[in-house]
Amino acid sequence: MILETEHQTWEELGSRERPSWYLHPLVAGQKRAIHLDLIRRWTTGLRPLRVLKTDLFEEAFGGDRVLADVAPNAGMILGMDAAFTTARAAARRNPGLARGLVAMDIRRPGFADGCLDLVISTSTLDHFATREDFVESLKALARMLRPGGRLVLTLDNPWNPLFHPLRWLTQRPGAPFPIGYSPLIGRLCRDLEEAGLHVEDRDWIIHNPRLVSTALFVAIDRTLGRSGDPLVRALLWMFSLLGRLPTRRFTACFQAVKATKRAV
Repeated sequence: MILETEHQTWEELGSRERPSWYLHPLVAGQKRAIHLDLIRRWTTGLRPLRVLKTDLFEEAFGGDRVLADVAPNAGMILGMDAAFTTARAAARRNPGLARGLVAMDIRRPGFADGCLDLVISTSTLDHFATREDFVESLKALARMLRPGGRLVLTLDNPWNPLFHPLRWLTQRPGAPFPIGYSPLIGRLCRDLEEAGLHVEDRDWIIHNPRLVSTALFVAIDRTLGRSGDPLVRALLWMFSLLGRLPTRRFTACFQAVKATKRAV
């Protein structure tokens, strides 16, 4: 059964000692800073009390974790992941958040409709192989938000020409994890509107050339160790300049959307 195979893949990934070996610490720090800046810009004035993040891989294994800092004044901070192994690792690494971290299928979440003020979904829905699963998950996120609640969503950017070979490679044996379906921004906005969400803003973030930059940073780290950090910093700065160009839609790793739940 396909669903069972997918579940086993994520459970096995979460049980590894270092599943995020490919992410250089400086790149993880860049990813964290960019996501936190995006979330803070798009939640200004919201003051959410009940917050959910849909993916716990960063909290479990990476230097790019953000959940503890997205809403410091929230009364309830929740996190969910499809894999129990990842949720458990995230709880062990973040004991202050542990009671709010659960293993749950995002297509059929156990949270009540309208119970959340803010949902942060960072590159989660783009791991599903089919559009049907993607749309089902998007509707589930919309149902959990209260009227006026906000969704900050990031997905793999299919406008990036390196996305397609990367997706193909992740379907091969030995890949760290699979990359799945991600719609073009226009289709994504229509899907959000059909789910009852009003799209208010969009952005394209992180302009490191996918696959190429990962291989380069891993090679620098293995060859030079920490003495290669200045070179990594210089490359990250150079890649970030791509985000200032009119072509930024094509160089971004991720597309991001801010959407608000419409009043009934």
